[in-house]
Amino acid sequence: MFKTPGTALLVRGVLAIVFGLLIVALPSATVFVVVVMFGVFAIIDGITSVAHYFYDPAGRSRWTVAGGFISIAAGILAIAWPGITAAAIGVLIGLWALVLGLSQIILSLAAREFVRGWGIWFLTGLLTTVFGIIVLVNPGLGFLGLVGMLAAFAIVTGLLLIASGIGLRKLAHSQPLYGH
Repeated sequence: MFKTPGTALLVRGVLAIVFGLLIVALPSATVFVVVVMFGVFAIIDGITSVAHYFYDPAGRSRWTVAGGFISIAAGILAIAWPGITAAAIGVLIGLWALVLGLSQIILSLAAREFVRGWGIWFLTGLLTTVFGIIVLVNPGLGFLGLVGMLAAFAIVTGLLLIASGIGLRKLAHSQPLYGH
């Protein structure tokens, strides 16, 4: 499934958009539903990142697998303790986004020599990091505000991941990605 470069980014992008649209469709969702939805999304996103690490030996990066394990851990924590408060959700999501965003920034900078569209990847990491900081600074934004921010973040990040994935796939078809 992940043999073509960019496929994992496409899958992650589609998952992020679906996650964002589900949040928009369920604005009166309870904290429990959002926590579970976030947990499932983070686990699937993490598994996809870890799977990409193993399916793409030439492009392996410790940052990809680290981000994947961070996502899986955040998802498991969210599902294991669904009764946490909105502020705790904000802190959990904020920390997850901050660490994941920083790892994406580092990975994009490392990839800039061999990936033409590294700037979109960098922008995705920057957006994720800024989102994490905003949520950490204001964890009590209110449940609906947090839900709206999370939906917007997921959809925009999903679109950026899809753009990055398409760029990597085009690059793979036009030239060898890793010098093979």
